[in-house]
Amino acid sequence: MAGPSPVVDIHAHFAPQRAIDAADRGDAWHGITFSRGADGKFVSQVGASRAPLAWEVPFETAGQRLASLDARSIDIQMVSLTPTMYWHDLDAGNGRGLARDVNDELAEFVERGAGRYIGLGFLPLQDPKGAVAELERAMRDLGFAGAVVASHVHGTDWDSAELFPVLEAAAALGAFVLIHPAKVRASPFLGKYYLRNFLGNPMETTIAAAAMIFGGVLDRLPDLKVGLSHAGGYAALAIGRMDHGHQVRPETRNASKLPSELLKAFWIDSIAHSPLALRHVIDEIGIGRVLLGSDYPADMGEPYPVDFVNSCASLTAHEKTRILSGNIGQLIGERHFEAWRAAGR
Repeated sequence: MAGPSPVVDIHAHFAPQRAIDAADRGDAWHGITFSRGADGKFVSQVGASRAPLAWEVPFETAGQRLASLDARSIDIQMVSLTPTMYWHDLDAGNGRGLARDVNDELAEFVERGAGRYIGLGFLPLQDPKGAVAELERAMRDLGFAGAVVASHVHGTDWDSAELFPVLEAAAALGAFVLIHPAKVRASPFLGKYYLRNFLGNPMETTIAAAAMIFGGVLDRLPDLKVGLSHAGGYAALAIGRMDHGHQVRPETRNASKLPSELLKAFWIDSIAHSPLALRHVIDEIGIGRVLLGSDYPADMGEPYPVDFVNSCASLTAHEKTRILSGNIGQLIGERHFEAWRAAGR
């Protein structure tokens, strides 16, 4: 019999200690060069592309982070790799090695958390066969709930035939796949005011959702558990326009249903930064598909996500409970809460 439902934050990140150590040495790891910026921030680099990490330093250990969870009234946090390390332009060998080492270290992070962390693995998506094998290992051997994936894979969107086997494997394994924006393709014209993040990140998530909708992916994989970061980007706001396009544009007809119906197949986190925006997301996709998220410890995350949800005056008490703890068990299963319950939480 299931016990009390924990408050679960599905969207948070970590940086592997081996990458941090490499940054302190100014060294490379799996083909990625790591360093510290002038402000002490962690930087990863492949070729001429640099990705600074907008987190406070020093980094928390798994044990130190537990105090942050307590301060935010979070029982369990779902943890995945920082998106600044989604380097899918690495060669396949380095990509596989990076994913394996990241996931092994994430499993250690989860183990040190006394039942308060759940892992979402990282996959070498530039090598789809290797990605399927790593997803199977993450689910079978490491006990993860699924995987985090980039909004595109070095320019390839999620309607592609090359990436379909990864999603097909996720559906067969019952793995949750969280889509996170990375390597924003609009960066060249979003250079000012941090617009690459403010506007570009939600745009990347929206493109990923639209590609899966119009590409017929959700029709072919009705059991796929796929999540969209940052309240789904602009998907809920743009869904009326997508519905209209589906009716008038022949190139959208791979989807058997209206986009507004297929949007309801996604799971979406609560990181809207606006009560009105979150209300609109719920009205479009339904309360049963919204989950608590923080993007911790990124500066553009929702720092106190439980407080944010509870402060939304337009949400009923029932809706708040569904977001905080009521929906997550349906998504990932009660087995992921056993260690938390065993610790007497």
